[in-house]
Amino acid sequence: MNRVGIIMIVIVGLFAAGLVALSSWNIPAPTTAINKVVSNENLPK
Repeated sequence: MNRVGIIMIVIVGLFAAGLVALSSWNIPAPTTAINKVVSNENLPK
């Protein structure tokens, strides 16, 4: 194989490994409540 083929195989392998890692990672949902005060001038009429 030439260099371009090897580089493409490495890139596809890293992409597949990243997809597997992200799909199996249980990221917790945010638990902090965010309270914002919106003035009446910013609301649609």
